[in-house]
Amino acid sequence: MYKIGVIGDKQSVQGFKAVGLDVFDCNTREDAKNTLHKIADDYAIIYVTESFYDQIKESIYEYNEERLPAIIPIPG
Repeated sequence: MYKIGVIGDKQSVQGFKAVGLDVFDCNTREDAKNTLHKIADDYAIIYVTESFYDQIKESIYEYNEERLPAIIPIPG
């Protein structure tokens, strides 16, 4: 069964925990990039806060041709 995850700064993503999503809070661009690569195989949908989305676009583009995961930006 696939899961839904959220990558972003702690303040922006903590609310998603309340609705049952897996939250990965990151402090730096490298943290976000490494987390994305680590969870990509196990998650069908990965939401990324806009600030990190812009910073790790190159890593996100690696998954564009794949069926999963769907990587979606969300406001921070």
